[in-house]
Amino acid sequence: MKILLAIFCLLAFTLTASSQKQVVPLVEMKLSGLIGGVQNGKWLTAQQTATKLKDTAEFFLIGWNGVEEGSITVGKRGEIEDVCQNFYRMKFDLTMDAGVAIGSTAKWNPMPRVPQAVDSAAYKKIVADVLKTKGIAKTIVKIEQAYRVDLEGDGRDEVILVSTFYKNGLSSKANVGDYSFVLLRKIVGKTVQNIIVSGDFVKRKIDFGAPNQYMLSSIADLDGDGKMEIIIYGEYYEGSWAEIYEMKGNKPTQVLETGCGV
Repeated sequence: MKILLAIFCLLAFTLTASSQKQVVPLVEMKLSGLIGGVQNGKWLTAQQTATKLKDTAEFFLIGWNGVEEGSITVGKRGEIEDVCQNFYRMKFDLTMDAGVAIGSTAKWNPMPRVPQAVDSAAYKKIVADVLKTKGIAKTIVKIEQAYRVDLEGDGRDEVILVSTFYKNGLSSKANVGDYSFVLLRKIVGKTVQNIIVSGDFVKRKIDFGAPNQYMLSSIADLDGDGKMEIIIYGEYYEGSWAEIYEMKGNKPTQVLETGCGV
Protein backbone atom coordinates (compact mmCIF):
# COMPACT_ATOMS: atom_id res chain seq x y z
CA MET A 1 0.00 0.00 0.00
CA LYS A 2 2.80 2.44 0.92
CA ILE A 3 4.56 1.74 -2.38
CA LEU A 4 1.35 2.40 -4.34
CA LEU A 5 0.78 5.64 -2.42
CA ALA A 6 4.34 6.77 -3.10
CA ILE A 7 3.91 6.03 -6.83
CA PHE A 8 0.61 7.92 -6.87
CA CYS A 9 2.14 10.94 -5.15
CA LEU A 10 5.12 10.95 -7.51
CA LEU A 11 2.78 10.76 -10.51
CA ALA A 12 0.65 13.59 -9.13
CA PHE A 13 3.70 15.80 -8.63
CA THR A 14 4.99 14.99 -12.12
CA LEU A 15 1.65 15.85 -13.71
CA THR A 16 1.44 19.10 -11.75
CA ALA A 17 4.92 20.20 -12.79
CA SER A 18 4.59 19.18 -16.44
CA SER A 19 1.12 20.76 -16.75
CA GLN A 20 2.40 24.16 -15.66
CA LYS A 21 1.99 25.81 -19.08
CA GLN A 22 2.28 29.37 -17.80
CA VAL A 23 5.66 30.70 -16.75
CA VAL A 24 6.10 30.87 -12.96
CA PRO A 25 8.68 33.56 -12.12
CA LEU A 26 10.89 33.19 -9.04
CA VAL A 27 12.37 36.10 -7.06
CA GLU A 28 14.77 35.98 -4.10
CA MET A 29 13.43 38.69 -1.81
CA LYS A 30 16.56 39.89 -0.01
CA LEU A 31 18.20 40.53 -3.37
CA SER A 32 14.88 41.56 -5.00
CA GLY A 33 16.24 39.85 -8.07
CA LEU A 34 14.47 37.70 -10.64
CA ILE A 35 16.42 34.47 -10.26
CA GLY A 36 14.59 32.55 -12.99
CA GLY A 37 11.38 30.67 -13.52
CA VAL A 38 9.63 27.38 -14.20
CA GLN A 39 7.57 26.25 -17.18
CA ASN A 40 6.39 22.74 -18.02
CA GLY A 41 8.51 21.36 -15.19
CA LYS A 42 11.71 22.91 -16.55
CA TRP A 43 13.93 25.64 -15.11
CA LEU A 44 14.25 28.92 -17.00
CA THR A 45 17.08 31.39 -16.51
CA ALA A 46 16.34 34.94 -15.40
CA GLN A 47 16.82 36.17 -18.97
CA GLN A 48 14.52 33.49 -20.43
CA THR A 49 11.89 34.28 -17.79
CA ALA A 50 12.10 38.05 -18.31
CA THR A 51 11.35 37.71 -22.03
CA LYS A 52 8.12 35.86 -21.19
CA LEU A 53 6.88 38.24 -18.47
CA LYS A 54 4.82 41.38 -18.64
CA ASP A 55 6.11 44.43 -16.79
CA THR A 56 4.03 43.48 -13.73
CA ALA A 57 2.92 40.15 -12.29
CA GLU A 58 1.27 38.79 -9.15
CA PHE A 59 3.33 36.80 -6.64
CA PHE A 60 2.89 34.78 -3.46
CA LEU A 61 5.46 35.50 -0.74
CA ILE A 62 6.98 32.33 0.73
CA GLY A 63 8.37 32.50 4.27
CA TRP A 64 9.63 29.80 6.62
CA ASN A 65 6.10 28.51 7.26
CA GLY A 66 4.87 28.59 3.69
CA VAL A 67 2.74 31.17 1.91
CA GLU A 68 2.55 34.30 4.03
CA GLU A 69 -1.00 35.26 5.05
CA GLY A 70 -2.37 37.97 2.79
CA SER A 71 0.85 37.92 0.82
CA ILE A 72 -0.38 38.22 -2.75
CA THR A 73 1.62 41.17 -4.04
CA VAL A 74 2.37 42.84 -7.33
CA GLY A 75 5.91 42.74 -8.62
CA LYS A 76 7.14 45.27 -11.16
CA ARG A 77 10.27 44.79 -13.20
CA GLY A 78 12.78 47.60 -12.73
CA GLU A 79 15.05 49.26 -15.24
CA ILE A 80 18.08 47.35 -16.52
CA GLU A 81 21.07 48.54 -14.50
CA ASP A 82 24.22 49.77 -16.23
CA VAL A 83 26.54 47.65 -14.08
CA CYS A 84 24.53 44.42 -14.44
CA GLN A 85 23.00 44.04 -17.88
CA ASN A 86 21.63 40.53 -17.21
CA PHE A 87 20.17 41.33 -13.79
CA TYR A 88 16.45 42.02 -13.40
CA ARG A 89 15.52 43.81 -10.17
CA MET A 90 11.91 43.51 -9.04
CA LYS A 91 9.94 46.03 -7.00
CA PHE A 92 7.08 44.84 -4.80
CA ASP A 93 4.10 46.34 -2.98
CA LEU A 94 5.04 44.09 -0.02
CA THR A 95 8.62 43.33 0.99
CA MET A 96 10.50 40.72 3.02
CA ASP A 97 14.06 40.55 4.37
CA ALA A 98 14.43 36.99 3.06
CA GLY A 99 12.34 34.30 1.40
CA VAL A 100 11.06 33.81 -2.12
CA ALA A 101 8.33 35.33 -4.24
CA ILE A 102 6.75 32.78 -6.57
CA GLY A 103 4.38 33.68 -9.39
CA SER A 104 0.71 33.32 -8.45
CA THR A 105 0.24 31.12 -11.52
CA ALA A 106 1.95 28.24 -9.66
CA LYS A 107 -0.37 25.24 -9.31
CA TRP A 108 1.44 23.43 -6.50
CA ASN A 109 2.09 23.74 -2.77
CA PRO A 110 5.49 25.45 -2.46
CA MET A 111 5.92 24.26 1.15
CA PRO A 112 4.95 20.55 1.25
CA ARG A 113 7.04 20.15 4.44
CA VAL A 114 7.80 22.95 6.87
CA PRO A 115 11.47 23.44 7.88
CA GLN A 116 12.05 23.33 11.64
CA ALA A 117 14.69 25.43 13.36
CA VAL A 118 16.98 23.26 15.50
CA ASP A 119 19.46 23.93 18.31
CA SER A 120 22.69 24.90 16.61
CA ALA A 121 24.83 24.13 19.68
CA ALA A 122 24.48 20.41 18.97
CA TYR A 123 26.28 20.86 15.65
CA LYS A 124 29.29 22.95 16.70
CA LYS A 125 31.67 19.99 16.84
CA ILE A 126 30.48 18.85 13.43
CA VAL A 127 31.15 22.29 11.96
CA ALA A 128 34.57 22.38 13.63
CA ASP A 129 35.41 18.98 12.11
CA VAL A 130 34.33 20.17 8.65
CA LEU A 131 36.52 23.27 9.02
CA LYS A 132 39.49 21.04 9.84
CA THR A 133 38.97 19.14 6.58
CA LYS A 134 39.22 22.53 4.84
CA GLY A 135 42.53 23.35 6.52
CA ILE A 136 41.09 25.59 9.24
CA ALA A 137 41.87 24.14 12.66
CA LYS A 138 41.96 27.24 14.85
CA THR A 139 39.03 29.63 14.62
CA ILE A 140 35.78 30.59 16.31
CA VAL A 141 32.89 28.28 15.41
CA LYS A 142 29.68 30.20 14.77
CA ILE A 143 26.44 28.76 13.39
CA GLU A 144 24.06 31.42 12.11
CA GLN A 145 21.22 29.19 10.88
CA ALA A 146 20.20 25.57 11.48
CA TYR A 147 17.13 23.87 9.99
CA ARG A 148 15.83 20.34 9.69
CA VAL A 149 13.56 19.28 6.83
CA ASP A 150 12.81 16.33 4.58
CA LEU A 151 13.98 17.76 1.26
CA GLU A 152 13.01 14.87 -0.99
CA GLY A 153 9.87 13.58 0.70
CA ASP A 154 11.45 10.19 1.36
CA GLY A 155 10.80 10.19 5.10
CA ARG A 156 14.40 11.08 5.97
CA ASP A 157 15.20 14.52 7.32
CA GLU A 158 18.21 16.52 6.22
CA VAL A 159 19.87 19.22 8.33
CA ILE A 160 21.07 22.45 6.73
CA LEU A 161 23.56 24.64 8.59
CA VAL A 162 24.95 28.07 7.78
CA SER A 163 28.20 28.89 9.54
CA THR A 164 29.99 32.25 9.20
CA PHE A 165 32.88 33.97 10.94
CA TYR A 166 34.76 37.02 9.67
CA LYS A 167 36.92 38.43 12.43
CA ASN A 168 36.63 42.02 11.18
CA GLY A 169 33.28 41.69 9.47
CA LEU A 170 32.65 41.30 5.76
CA SER A 171 34.90 43.58 3.69
CA SER A 172 37.52 43.36 0.97
CA LYS A 173 39.90 41.88 3.55
CA ALA A 174 39.87 38.58 5.41
CA ASN A 175 42.00 36.84 8.02
CA VAL A 176 43.27 33.29 8.18
CA GLY A 177 40.50 31.24 9.78
CA ASP A 178 37.64 33.32 8.39
CA TYR A 179 34.90 31.39 6.62
CA SER A 180 31.29 31.26 5.50
CA PHE A 181 29.55 28.18 4.17
CA VAL A 182 26.31 26.23 3.83
CA LEU A 183 26.46 22.61 4.97
CA LEU A 184 23.98 19.83 4.21
CA ARG A 185 23.89 16.78 6.47
CA LYS A 186 22.24 13.91 4.64
CA ILE A 187 21.75 10.21 5.36
CA VAL A 188 23.19 8.20 2.47
CA GLY A 189 22.77 4.47 2.95
CA LYS A 190 23.46 3.93 6.64
CA THR A 191 25.80 6.87 7.20
CA VAL A 192 25.43 10.63 7.53
CA GLN A 193 27.41 12.64 5.02
CA ASN A 194 28.48 16.28 5.36
CA ILE A 195 28.10 18.02 1.99
CA ILE A 196 29.27 21.57 1.32
CA VAL A 197 26.58 23.30 -0.73
CA SER A 198 28.54 26.55 -1.18
CA GLY A 199 31.24 28.28 0.81
CA ASP A 200 34.46 30.25 1.27
CA PHE A 201 37.36 29.18 3.52
CA VAL A 202 40.24 31.60 4.10
CA LYS A 203 43.57 29.83 4.59
CA ARG A 204 45.78 32.75 3.54
CA LYS A 205 45.33 36.38 4.57
CA ILE A 206 43.43 38.45 1.99
CA ASP A 207 44.53 42.09 1.82
CA PHE A 208 42.22 42.89 -1.07
CA GLY A 209 39.76 40.47 -2.60
CA ALA A 210 36.12 39.45 -2.49
CA PRO A 211 35.41 37.02 0.37
CA ASN A 212 31.80 35.87 0.37
CA GLN A 213 29.16 35.58 3.05
CA TYR A 214 26.24 33.17 2.73
CA MET A 215 22.81 32.87 4.30
CA LEU A 216 19.86 30.57 3.85
CA SER A 217 17.03 32.55 2.29
CA SER A 218 14.40 29.82 2.02
CA ILE A 219 13.71 26.12 1.55
CA ALA A 220 10.76 25.48 -0.75
CA ASP A 221 9.47 23.47 -3.68
CA LEU A 222 10.00 25.89 -6.55
CA ASP A 223 9.25 23.67 -9.54
CA GLY A 224 6.29 21.57 -8.37
CA ASP A 225 8.00 18.17 -8.27
CA GLY A 226 7.36 17.65 -4.54
CA LYS A 227 11.04 18.01 -3.69
CA MET A 228 12.32 21.11 -1.91
CA GLU A 229 15.07 23.35 -3.19
CA ILE A 230 17.66 25.25 -1.14
CA ILE A 231 17.73 29.00 -1.83
CA ILE A 232 20.90 30.84 -0.81
CA TYR A 233 21.58 34.56 -0.64
CA GLY A 234 25.22 35.61 -0.84
CA GLU A 235 27.06 38.89 -0.66
CA TYR A 236 30.52 40.41 -0.81
CA TYR A 237 31.64 43.99 -0.21
CA GLU A 238 30.61 45.23 -3.67
CA GLY A 239 27.75 42.98 -4.67
CA SER A 240 25.26 40.23 -3.92
CA TRP A 241 23.65 37.26 -5.60
CA ALA A 242 21.17 34.42 -5.11
CA GLU A 243 21.30 30.78 -6.15
CA ILE A 244 18.99 27.77 -6.13
CA TYR A 245 20.10 24.19 -5.49
CA GLU A 246 18.03 21.07 -6.11
CA MET A 247 18.83 17.52 -5.03
CA LYS A 248 20.12 15.28 -7.81
CA GLY A 249 20.87 11.87 -6.42
CA ASN A 250 22.54 12.54 -3.11
CA LYS A 251 24.03 15.90 -4.03
CA PRO A 252 22.69 19.45 -4.16
CA THR A 253 23.22 20.85 -7.66
CA GLN A 254 22.94 24.51 -8.64
CA VAL A 255 20.14 25.05 -11.17
CA LEU A 256 19.72 28.86 -11.16
CA GLU A 257 21.79 31.89 -10.18
CA THR A 258 21.58 35.65 -10.54
CA GLY A 259 23.26 38.65 -8.99
CA CYS A 260 24.72 42.10 -9.36
CA GLY A 261 28.11 43.51 -8.39
CA VAL A 262 31.42 44.84 -9.63
